[in-house]
Amino acid sequence: MKSKPVFIAGQDYPVKYGFAALRAFSDATGTTLGDLSSLGDNMTITQAIALVWAGLKDGARVMKQDFVLSIDDVADLMDEDEEAMAKVLEVFSESMAKPTKNKAKKKAK
Repeated sequence: MKSKPVFIAGQDYPVKYGFAALRAFSDATGTTLGDLSSLGDNMTITQAIALVWAGLKDGARVMKQDFVLSIDDVADLMDEDEEAMAKVLEVFSESMAKPTKNKAKKKAK
């Protein structure tokens, strides 16, 4: 899975959600593997910002870019760009979506 660029506060950031991002999120928030399946139901603001942070961090990793943003730095980005969280969490949703049978068949060909 490749990263997807997301424009936040005047700059493109690569975003990726795979197991490395989920691990970073879990480590940062104490979220368990079992908690991940119901995350959207009762997500705290801290979890939402940490989820954005994890996607940015993993995107930078796969693009071989330095990543120096803390979770608070990411919160500041959210303050600067009110659509940033929605844009990044859309990448998360796309990453976690299960492939349909038609997509799986096309990839198998």
